[in-house]
Amino acid sequence: MEQEAFYKDQYDKTLDRKNEINTSLSTPIGILTALLAGLYFASTNFDFSDNKFLSISFIVISVVSICLLGKSIYHLIRAFSDFHNGYDYAYLNDTDVLDAYYQGLVNFYQSQPNSTLAGSIAEAKKEFDAYLLQELIKSAGINQKNNKSKIFQRFQCHQYMIYALIALSLLIIPFGIDFGVNKGKDKVQRVKIDSVIPVNLNIKYKDTVERLNIKTHCNGRSKKTNTSTNSNDKGRRKS
Repeated sequence: MEQEAFYKDQYDKTLDRKNEINTSLSTPIGILTALLAGLYFASTNFDFSDNKFLSISFIVISVVSICLLGKSIYHLIRAFSDFHNGYDYAYLNDTDVLDAYYQGLVNFYQSQPNSTLAGSIAEAKKEFDAYLLQELIKSAGINQKNNKSKIFQRFQCHQYMIYALIALSLLIIPFGIDFGVNKGKDKVQRVKIDSVIPVNLNIKYKDTVERLNIKTHCNGRSKKTNTSTNSNDKGRRKS
């Protein structure tokens, strides 16, 4: 394999590897989200007032789990973008820029004394190939270092994520005991109403209107205080 073809292949592989690493980071994002949701569910459904030993065990394991999850998230962010530093991948210049550089070399060699068109093109191509080779070597080297750093951060993310999973598995012990003890307990909340609220109701049926003034009492019963009936309606009833 020619030297230029070899480094061109290495350069292309570094960019493919970069895309592969970025795509693989979606998996730990989903797992970490599920672990955080599980920790939140367990924390909001645990009765801390029931058993002191279980409460202390639950709190200790939860704190350890949070620290491990935070460490995993930290390395995940570094694998993505290294916070504000970022990963500066190297790329070849745009084709129009490269072509302008090549044409500039041709014009330069043509302007030399006793130069020929064929000789100028040959010299320009030789220098351009050397420049392109150096750019490929430099860019591939920078990209390889970035990929290695991202892979290391991804490995650290996976490592602490597994530790957090183990810690959350231990959390099942105090949570399961607490759930078994408190399962089926009545959690109905009692509400007491002290104020009296007057309510006016208009009940209309055909041409009969009854106006009721109802007041609620502390025992929840209602009392009708006044009832008026239309006189025309009374007449129709008697007949």
